[in-house]
Amino acid sequence: MNHKRRNFIQTAIAASLGIPFMGSDLFSDSLLSNQKIRISLQCYSFASSLFTKKMNIIDFPKIVREDFNIETAEYWNSPMIDKRKDLNFIQELKMRTNDYGIENTFMLVDLINYQTGESKSLCSNDKIERGIAIEEHKQWIEFSKSIGCKGIRVNLWSDKMTASEVKSISEDSLGELLEFSNKIDMSIMIENHGGYTSDAKWLINLIKSIDHPKLGTLPDFGTRNFCIKTAPKSESEIFGTQCVNQYDKYIGVEEMLPYAMGISAKSHSFKNDGEEISTDYKKMINLIKASTFKGYIAIEYEGAIMGLYGKDSSEYLSPTEGVLATKKLIEKYI
Repeated sequence: MNHKRRNFIQTAIAASLGIPFMGSDLFSDSLLSNQKIRISLQCYSFASSLFTKKMNIIDFPKIVREDFNIETAEYWNSPMIDKRKDLNFIQELKMRTNDYGIENTFMLVDLINYQTGESKSLCSNDKIERGIAIEEHKQWIEFSKSIGCKGIRVNLWSDKMTASEVKSISEDSLGELLEFSNKIDMSIMIENHGGYTSDAKWLINLIKSIDHPKLGTLPDFGTRNFCIKTAPKSESEIFGTQCVNQYDKYIGVEEMLPYAMGISAKSHSFKNDGEEISTDYKKMINLIKASTFKGYIAIEYEGAIMGLYGKDSSEYLSPTEGVLATKKLIEKYI
């Protein structure tokens, strides 16, 4: 018996007895579903488990539903690099998505070689390299569509270029991608993800200049997501170093919200009272509730991957614990 049918039967039995069905926190989730903001789960929260092969991405729909009782999933392309043309994988993932009553929303697309650290960028100065990045993004748009997603997130990473140069190249690259994605009803989101994209005003100016209904933002709570410039990284550092040009993330999220197609609730570690150390979730969620945004706020717990590659893993929760802590915090203020 698949999950949807089992869930229906349990709920029907409870209703026939005249009592609300409380199992697995379904009652609280049903309350959330009546609001304009709902919770989804980003699979990057399990990056450490995926990298160490402790988790298989094909099991994500089951984990989303059975471990967290969430109905909506967001994906990340890195664990599926070799699955883009695997029809058996696509069919199996779609079947599991349906069996567990999951809705797939967006795919985070990173074109990174994790062995060399090099990335293929839509903002490359080299026209040939940029063309390769555009074509690979088109493949991920098609793949994301095939598993039921509504769009992808792109990066606009740049190096040694001015803001106006990056804007001009981004307009060209995104224009070509949007022409492609629009034909299959797929959206493209730009995240505040370092460099000029961390400057919300610059990012919004780019969105306005392109002016396409399938283009929007993906505001991320991460403090480093709003770091426009970092100091040079030493050889021993993996996650970078001190930020020397920090954009106020609360102002940034508020500015990006009118154009948001999704939201990433980034989290790393928590205080004893359950509050996140680096982000005031009450303040952030109140900004979202006061805006016109309607859609999903995705749990994106980053602590476990920080613990895997950082110096002190003891301060971070496991992926499951971190997701649960973030979910509880969102529900507290939503």
